[in-house]
Amino acid sequence: MKKVLGVLFALLVILLLIPVLFYFLQSNHIVSKQQAKQDLSSPNSHFLNWKGAEIHYVDEGSGFPVLMIHGFGGAYTNFSKLSDLMKNDYRVIRIDLPGFGLSDFPPVKEGENYLGDYAEYISFILDTLHLDSVYVIGNSMGGAVTWMSAVNHPEKVKKIVLLDPAGYDSEQIANKLAMFKFKSVRNIFGKGMPLFMSWQGIRTAYYRDNEIKEENVIRNNEFTNREGNITHMLNLALSKQFPDTALIQQVHTPTLIVWGTEDEIIPLSHAERFHRDIKGSELALIDSCGHCPMMEDAEKTKDLVEKFFRE
Repeated sequence: MKKVLGVLFALLVILLLIPVLFYFLQSNHIVSKQQAKQDLSSPNSHFLNWKGAEIHYVDEGSGFPVLMIHGFGGAYTNFSKLSDLMKNDYRVIRIDLPGFGLSDFPPVKEGENYLGDYAEYISFILDTLHLDSVYVIGNSMGGAVTWMSAVNHPEKVKKIVLLDPAGYDSEQIANKLAMFKFKSVRNIFGKGMPLFMSWQGIRTAYYRDNEIKEENVIRNNEFTNREGNITHMLNLALSKQFPDTALIQQVHTPTLIVWGTEDEIIPLSHAERFHRDIKGSELALIDSCGHCPMMEDAEKTKDLVEKFFRE
């Protein structure tokens, strides 16, 4: 019996030491803001000051403006493929939400209202870029920002496209990030996110792994490890602030809902819930596609989006 207890105690010690050893042995992956700006900007990048923070967006093409909003842990490059397919016919504006990509988040106050912050940010973008009439496309968390923008700015937001959007059961979905509540794990990310974890995250988002490009995983890892971004991601994940899903029924803007049938992050059943609650909305499913249709099946997404815009 003593031997069994001794073995169990030894295993417990090893388990407790693994995060500590991992922290001290891993390389520092943090990318400075200056280096990130140099390496990860686009030729069409622009930077503005918002509430004391430098925020980033890319503006290219010409025609009716289309605002594209990435999800949690993403960046403006999540929409690169879709932008390339659409920018000959539309003015495409890809934003980095504050705390992601190349955008800083303003100094955090006690009891920070992140939902309110992002609503203010979208208002700032619409006003500053003079987007008095605009289409908005959002994926995942960016989808939630998109449907909220339709509620807050019905006079400006003329049509919206929701790509596997967040909204329902947000707390349950956020629990997938519960590991971040442990201090030891938070300390590990003080040196950045290892590349293998970025691979794991993208494999979860995609259904067809053969569509994943190594250079895109490396770039996504660099965005994640940009100075300040991981801290914001952890703060946001643990804030327990979730959108009011009752507002979804207040969306009266023409809406297209697009869902990858193999989404492992937000269940396919949510597609029908959005379709039911947004009266008059259209629903399109993309077979053999995961959580990010604009990345995994950009051509099909583009066809659906442009058909909807022409209606």
